[in-house]
Amino acid sequence: MSRAEEPLRRPRIEDSPLVGRREALRRAALAAGGWWCAGRLARAAPPAPPATAREVAVREEIELSNRRMKLVVAPGDGAGLLAWKVWRGNAWLDLYPDVRDPGLKMRYASWMMIPYSNRIENGVFVFEGREHRLRNGANHAIHGDARSRPWTVAERGDARLRLSLRTADFADFNWPWPMEIAAEIVLDEDALTQRLRIVNRGDSTMPAGFGWHPYYRRSLTAAGEPVLVRARLGGVWPDPDGDCLPNGPLEPLPPDLDFSSPRPVAPDRRYDVCLGGWDGRAEIEWPDSGVKLGYECSANCVNLVYFNPTDRPVFALEPAANANNGINLMARGWAGHGVIALPAGEAVEAEFRTRVAL
Repeated sequence: MSRAEEPLRRPRIEDSPLVGRREALRRAALAAGGWWCAGRLARAAPPAPPATAREVAVREEIELSNRRMKLVVAPGDGAGLLAWKVWRGNAWLDLYPDVRDPGLKMRYASWMMIPYSNRIENGVFVFEGREHRLRNGANHAIHGDARSRPWTVAERGDARLRLSLRTADFADFNWPWPMEIAAEIVLDEDALTQRLRIVNRGDSTMPAGFGWHPYYRRSLTAAGEPVLVRARLGGVWPDPDGDCLPNGPLEPLPPDLDFSSPRPVAPDRRYDVCLGGWDGRAEIEWPDSGVKLGYECSANCVNLVYFNPTDRPVFALEPAANANNGINLMARGWAGHGVIALPAGEAVEAEFRTRVAL
């Protein structure tokens, strides 16, 4: 790569003469209070002036790796994941699409959806008797605002990254309650593990949700190869209008969405459905390529979104706490909405582990 092709990079905290003292303090905090405490220490410096979503973040890439995996993260661009590769035979194999390929026209291969997954109808909801209106209501306020913000690197290792986001640092953050969010991304020997901690820094209880939006390549080693999905589910949120907004309580699964036995991902049929009553476990298998992934999610991930577009060679299987439009489903008293009532000053934690078998 020539210098003209190299991406612009922000100055790194590692270049500061204070790094020795800060690193010593961070390590002491980590030993005393775990990864979240270390993340809090990394934010101890005075915050920058409030920023807005209109400011352009530098897309600096951080590559995590071990002997079996590589993962590329863009902390300054919503903490999005850009690629995930595994070593197979004598070459690297892409599990996620590598979105650095301009031909894909995709911003992320995966990202975190905070403080809600999927959509909120018209960007409007009522919680504890008070109405709230979010921006982008015409498009149903989708996937939360954390993906639109630059995250701070709290700690970086060869195969581990800790990130933080304080929403009060952004004057136009699109949520009524301020939050502190910490994320940890780890490459273990046979798994990609992602952890979240969301703290309500407001003065009242807030509705909390979250999710992850990973895309996978439909074919790994041969065009047109089959890919199978297996998951135990309790039902589907009905969506006869096709707008991803449930219009009734959970219904029994139709045969084409019953993944209790491995079911093929159909390349010629589009799906964008929210499935409820999930037990947090799933499998994705490319039998011709000899690759299998296994989901292991925390108990608060009770919904699973299956998105299978027909205009791109990818599909998504998205673990989530809340169902689509979950906060309004909660107001209607429908069971399984997955929204968490999070009191002021308290936190919710979640984990999404994807194991790889070759």
